[in-house]
Amino acid sequence: MRTAVILAAVVLMASGCGSVLGDRDDPAAGGQEGAPSDGPMAVVTAPPALRTIPPADTTGEPSVTTHPSGAADHIDSADSADSSGNSANTGGIGSSGGTGNAQGSDTAGGETQAGDAAGTAGAAPDPATTPQTSAPSADGDVPSLAETRFELVPVAEIEAPIALVARPGTGQRYVATRAGQVWLLDAADGRDADRAVAAGAAQLVADIGSQVSQGCENGLLGIAFSPGGSQLYLSYTDTARNSRIAVMPMDGQTPQTDRRRVLLALDQPACNHNGGDLTFGPDGNLWIGFGDGGGADDVFGQGQDRATLLGTMVRIDPDPPDGRGYGIPAGNPFTAGGEAPEVWAYGARNPWRFSFDRLTGDLWIADVGQNRIEEIHVLPATDGWSPGANLGWPLFEGSERFSGSETPDDLVFPVYTYTHDEGCSVTGGYVYRGSAIAALEGTYVFGDYCTGDLWGLVRGPDGTAERIDLGVSVPRNTLVSFGEDADGELYALSAEGTVFRLAAVEP
Repeated sequence: MRTAVILAAVVLMASGCGSVLGDRDDPAAGGQEGAPSDGPMAVVTAPPALRTIPPADTTGEPSVTTHPSGAADHIDSADSADSSGNSANTGGIGSSGGTGNAQGSDTAGGETQAGDAAGTAGAAPDPATTPQTSAPSADGDVPSLAETRFELVPVAEIEAPIALVARPGTGQRYVATRAGQVWLLDAADGRDADRAVAAGAAQLVADIGSQVSQGCENGLLGIAFSPGGSQLYLSYTDTARNSRIAVMPMDGQTPQTDRRRVLLALDQPACNHNGGDLTFGPDGNLWIGFGDGGGADDVFGQGQDRATLLGTMVRIDPDPPDGRGYGIPAGNPFTAGGEAPEVWAYGARNPWRFSFDRLTGDLWIADVGQNRIEEIHVLPATDGWSPGANLGWPLFEGSERFSGSETPDDLVFPVYTYTHDEGCSVTGGYVYRGSAIAALEGTYVFGDYCTGDLWGLVRGPDGTAERIDLGVSVPRNTLVSFGEDADGELYALSAEGTVFRLAAVEP
């Protein structure tokens, strides 16, 4: 079965990505709207016109090892269509899946629910007053990373998982699949002190598969709960292969699919580089990552264009005071005529997973490279997340010149890069702030889709970064995402169909 899923992923990535006309949701307000794409290399003479509402007046087990399968450059179907055969993609989303036989395990526990926290502009958390969640080992000595052995503990088998999130106010974990489904791993509160594996079945709680495109790099790509847990936000490509951000209210443990409302619409000129991650920041606003529109070499000219949402990190207020559409939070940097006020940072190629450090508030962005280099950026909370940051694409790939000759003053170089001698498509993760693995405290855990390896990134006082191999892997060409639960423990998702929890091997 797993071999068939991997083969299906390769076939999907090798197939054409022409537009599939069908159901198209209209946004409540805002977003970008244009004509459907004719394919991954469709000619676009100008970016889609920006339409937005006026800014709101607000203030504010043994380790899983890799095995040789698949090719390292298969993951970007549109890039592989060019003569250079470049790798680089969405962080390697591979296969679409149906309902499948999803078996969950790991925890059990009762749901609590709180109302949503209000927030528009907000402020970054103060590291000095934010509680630290990790703890030293029982004897008071914290082992080093070099002394710690890791394992990946299977938690659930779900076909084509793509994202895992915790619901605020509960210990419940929800998993999204590329095919448009949302699964609940914990029928009740999922917190459990020793995280002991207990038999249980994951529950299918939502399915919007009929509204989601399949193949290429399309699908349901990300989910996020509102700060109070009463609403579930979705990022997906619709049946015309265009990006949609939608919201569904929760009824108990179940998202109300019949009340799904499209909040933001962004037309895609190609089927790859959709980005698609989204999360709520410490400021209470919704952050979204979009790729450069696809193809290769920034063929559509979006990377340095601040008038489009393509190739950007977006920050919006999804619940403005007037209750209409979405608002533009105070402090967004691009509000001049002709610029997109939703944009927070630009110059991204394909941000495949980003996250906020729950202790410091720093924003970590993993941006997939093209020919040679994968990169990780950090926008510090102490700098207000560097409003207006230029991540460099296509002027730079990583820290190396890719095109042009200018070096803009707003350029923010990555804190860490690696070349395609070591992998081919970065999958972003989280700074570990759990309590189960003391040695991992403060380490950014991420990996590479192609190799399947999990790594830790440790930054020194001078900002230099050192990568440490954690010694665990998922099957090659399947590391699609990481997840974080309510307690700060981390998960790795394999497109082959397994959700793993990262754990330390007992000495």
